[in-house]
Amino acid sequence: MKNKLASNIVVINNRHYVEIPNAIKDKLELSQGDQIEFSCNPHIKIWKSKNIDIPTDVFDKLMGLFKAEDYVFQWLNKKQSYLLGNAPISMLSDPDGKEEVLGLIDRLEQGDFS
Repeated sequence: MKNKLASNIVVINNRHYVEIPNAIKDKLELSQGDQIEFSCNPHIKIWKSKNIDIPTDVFDKLMGLFKAEDYVFQWLNKKQSYLLGNAPISMLSDPDGKEEVLGLIDRLEQGDFS
């Protein structure tokens, strides 16, 4: 039986593209202009990027915590209960949202995981 989540590679003008399976398109709610980011560690992960510039202060604090960009972007794209189920990346374009994200990062830096 073929894995429904397997992807095909398509070559157009000597460039390689990955066809995203419909189940993943639906799960990530992909639309025109979205970006997909891949993380290559022992377990390949995929997540949707909101194509938002990460403020330098936020990125620097997260690099201090996680030490690797892969982990920073995974954390930014993961829904957080402290942020009422929002992914931090979705809140960074709003000044108040950015402050909430920074507040959560401060708590993590202090070891407060509640």
